[in-house]
Amino acid sequence: MRRLLKYILSVVTIISVFDTCAESDDFSSDPDLKLTFSCDTVRFDTVFTTIGSSTNTIQIYNKNNKSLRIESIEIMNPHKSGFQMIIDGESGTRLKNIDILKKDSLYGFLRVTIDPLNINNPLLIRDSIRFVTNGNVQYLYLEAIGRDVYKWNKKSITADTVITAEKPILIYDTLYLSPEATLTIKEGTELYFHNKASLQAFGTLKAFGTIDKPVVFRGDRLDKMNGNVPYDNVPGQWDGIVFHPDSYNNYLENVIIKNAVIGMKFLPSDIQNKKASMINTIIRNSSEKGMQASESHIEAMNCQFTNARKALIDLSGGKYLFLHNTIANYYIWTMRISESVKLRDKDVETNTPTIFAQCDFVNSIIYGSVSGEISIPDNADGQNFKFTNCLIKSLKEYKDSHFVDVLWNRNPQFKDINKTGNYHYDFSILSTSPAIGKADKTYSSLIPFDIKGNSRFEDGNPDLGCYEQIEE
Repeated sequence: MRRLLKYILSVVTIISVFDTCAESDDFSSDPDLKLTFSCDTVRFDTVFTTIGSSTNTIQIYNKNNKSLRIESIEIMNPHKSGFQMIIDGESGTRLKNIDILKKDSLYGFLRVTIDPLNINNPLLIRDSIRFVTNGNVQYLYLEAIGRDVYKWNKKSITADTVITAEKPILIYDTLYLSPEATLTIKEGTELYFHNKASLQAFGTLKAFGTIDKPVVFRGDRLDKMNGNVPYDNVPGQWDGIVFHPDSYNNYLENVIIKNAVIGMKFLPSDIQNKKASMINTIIRNSSEKGMQASESHIEAMNCQFTNARKALIDLSGGKYLFLHNTIANYYIWTMRISESVKLRDKDVETNTPTIFAQCDFVNSIIYGSVSGEISIPDNADGQNFKFTNCLIKSLKEYKDSHFVDVLWNRNPQFKDINKTGNYHYDFSILSTSPAIGKADKTYSSLIPFDIKGNSRFEDGNPDLGCYEQIEE
């Protein structure tokens, strides 16, 4: 029995020695054998200081026929740059003795948290990761753009306030504008809203952007979805702006509102008082609606309402003027479930009957990806609405007095409807568009320049929509 036990132990020892030798022989110390990486530079999109970035993934490859031991993996200046890493499940700023088998790879996960910069402009942050394998040194480079930001959490504005473009403003939960206050937002100001955050306006909102420096309301995601689609194009990242019943004289000029659930919601009010004026305003990429209003007095000129799962403009009762607007819906994130323009004879939330004292769409384009892009009340008697000199996609070509000089079902020929697949759109029109020269000049004289500042009367014949066609 003892002899058998000794024999078994000897065999096990020999096998272990052979396995150890085989494993040892499989690892090479040749300094000419190098690692390769999925990219040479890992770039992060803009990152707000003190707020960690999303995670970027890299792969480290050993394409050689021998296994390698990486002696060290080290971020060169982590305390200054703020970069962090996890390689093969190990975290730290300096890792040692990481094995990578032949024809195999390791995953790396990188993040960055940038300290306050104490400057108003974005700053490029650089660092590198040094890999040492068999004495051979290789670098993977890291880049991020850092921006200082003001953070507001459940912020209440209770007195007249002016905010400027000194730094972006990051809003958590709710920005509350009280009834006695006017919030004035200057050109170039960017307001970033976290998930489910909103602006609740009980007072007056005035946003004065310029064509070159618009005021922007948007979600706070600055990275890319699935690595290639910027969150700048992804809908439903924040809740939107709500104008409550006693909020009047709101004014938005050269403003962009994007990526909300409902871009703007106007609650019922006294239509004898102007609730809102919008000029050169863009509402785009809404996961539910672009704009919803009930019993309100609103004017919108040179505005773009584009891409929503439901209506881009949903109205019930009130007084409205939509002049030289481009209303186009090519939403493809989920199935669309509504026409782009929806006129109701009942309040959308209370289901109580409503009457349009006035609702005019003039010199506008209403088009999109479904068969009909307008919905009007079944019983139009007593409802004062009219479409004048518009291009409209509709299942029915109406012949009554509510529709005057309408171009029915003519493709407006927009420049770019998601050609790249990254949900990018350009709703200016091509030189072959049927919308060219079809606007009513009398109405165009009320807003003689388009959303980009181009003259509508350069060729004497204004075009439909918010964009005047300009030869490039």
